[in-house]
Amino acid sequence: MKLFSYLYLFFFFLYSTNLSCQDNLEFFNITLNIKNIKSKGNLFIAIWTDSNAFNSNKTDSSESKNGFTYGFKEKVTQNYLNKTINLPTGKYLVSIYLDENLNNKMDYNFIGIPKEQYGFSTKKIIRFRKPKFDEASFILLDDIILDISLQ
Repeated sequence: MKLFSYLYLFFFFLYSTNLSCQDNLEFFNITLNIKNIKSKGNLFIAIWTDSNAFNSNKTDSSESKNGFTYGFKEKVTQNYLNKTINLPTGKYLVSIYLDENLNNKMDYNFIGIPKEQYGFSTKKIIRFRKPKFDEASFILLDDIILDISLQ
């Protein structure tokens, strides 16, 4: 009977350890090298995982985009910013804009073209529209360095 109890405990422990290991996510560093910052202001950086939220143009009552997974603001006064973020394995898109006039939103001219600088986690330059999620996203499986030059 004792042997049965020990075997039961052993297999229970083995099974529960295996389940808890499945919950452990691997985390990796994304190093953002943001270049071509032409003026001082606040740099808004958003990390997206939901393609539907990124591709939609929905905003909240303050006209701010919502649906991003992780976001932060950095005050910049120079032409370069280096920032490292630690995130779990997954598919991500990085979007950035420079709020030069400190009104906490992207400003556009009368035909809808951004008046302030912006950038995305894609090497392709996409003009006259924002990229689709699949055009600018990447899969994080290891530490990565993203060079983003603001337009």
